[in-house]
Amino acid sequence: MASLTNPINAQNIINRFSDYVTATANSGISWGTDSKPFDEMSSDYFGGTTSGKSIESDGSSINSNPINASTIYNTLVTETNTYTRIRNLRAVLFVTGAGGNTGTRPTAGTVYDSTAVANMNTNYLQSTADNTNNAGVSSGSAIAEGTLETFFSNLRAAYNSARDSTTTIQIDVCHASCHSSCHSSRGRR
Repeated sequence: MASLTNPINAQNIINRFSDYVTATANSGISWGTDSKPFDEMSSDYFGGTTSGKSIESDGSSINSNPINASTIYNTLVTETNTYTRIRNLRAVLFVTGAGGNTGTRPTAGTVYDSTAVANMNTNYLQSTADNTNNAGVSSGSAIAEGTLETFFSNLRAAYNSARDSTTTIQIDVCHASCHSSCHSSRGRR
């Protein structure tokens, strides 16, 4: 865990931000390219593994001379937005027909319906800008340690609000076990 130093430097601000937002976003991810809710869901829906997403900003992202509030605010809101793809996913597997079904899911209808945090691809990004109170990190204001800590806390709250927004993906299949149903029937022809 980073702490803000005196005098503060650009990389130190990024490291402390990461303690708030990056660490929060990357905690508790259940689904990603390495762990899908069910086999029929394409890995293309996911933007990474259950380990989460790396930070894209570094000290050079905000290192204007002198470091100014506008650059800090804009850079960190933008960085926070990149994590909003890590969010609740309701994954539904629906079997459209009963004919030929075998295995553990022979009945038509919803056979899987669960919600968990997923590392989605960038098509599932959201914006946090309208939900982020700058806490005094604004042009013309002197920025103190407490101001930055409050701003980071506000960014984490805005991210958490986006994370709690659930997106639903339903995958429809004709059989509960397409591979075994279709290929088993070929042998009988």
